[in-house]
Amino acid sequence: MTSALRLQLPWRFMLRGSLVTMLLAAALAGSQAQVDTGRSVTLTERAFRHIVARHWPTSDAPAAGKFAFGTTASSLQAMINEAVADGRMRPNTHGRPGAIIEYDFHRKIGTNSRGGPARRLRVVIGPENEVITAFPF
Repeated sequence: MTSALRLQLPWRFMLRGSLVTMLLAAALAGSQAQVDTGRSVTLTERAFRHIVARHWPTSDAPAAGKFAFGTTASSLQAMINEAVADGRMRPNTHGRPGAIIEYDFHRKIGTNSRGGPARRLRVVIGPENEVITAFPF
């Protein structure tokens, strides 16, 4: 069964007035990618803003995995697609609803929360199959 990763982002939105963020959002707006998971996950504007604010290469958020410089909105979408399609799923932690999907890309995709190289992606999915966050670890 094939399902779509639906990206629900308006064409224009900005985080901290960043033109880069607006361009990333524009690249994501209205695009769809197919995944073979039997379920559909949605990357919302809220989740995308969180990922950019906390996990983008330019983020100054402490103790958080960061994507590699050169990561684009399209490559983020592709990584989430691949993780959802081929990753290992487990229940969310601490009794929270939803699931965690983890996938090893066998190549560096960013840095982990300690600043070391990261090749795995963790995608947290809420109970309505919406992406809560995604980050390298």
